[in-house]
Amino acid sequence: MNELLSSCDGLIKKIAQNFYNVDKDELYHVGQIGLFKAYKHYKKDSNTKFSSFAYTYIFGEMYELARMKKSISPP
Repeated sequence: MNELLSSCDGLIKKIAQNFYNVDKDELYHVGQIGLFKAYKHYKKDSNTKFSSFAYTYIFGEMYELARMKKSISPP
């Protein structure tokens, strides 16, 4: 797993740059969750590169975090 994280570290950080007004550490951590979900669902016999497949999961997790943060307004 550490090998997977280190090989996709740059991808997670690059995707996180697309989001503003959300803490980068939080984005990174949910990006890791997305990466693990992608790893769990990826089929090795697929014609899709893992990085392309993982992008969708990582972005999705980050998008949900940003959406959730936006819907929470301070009292």
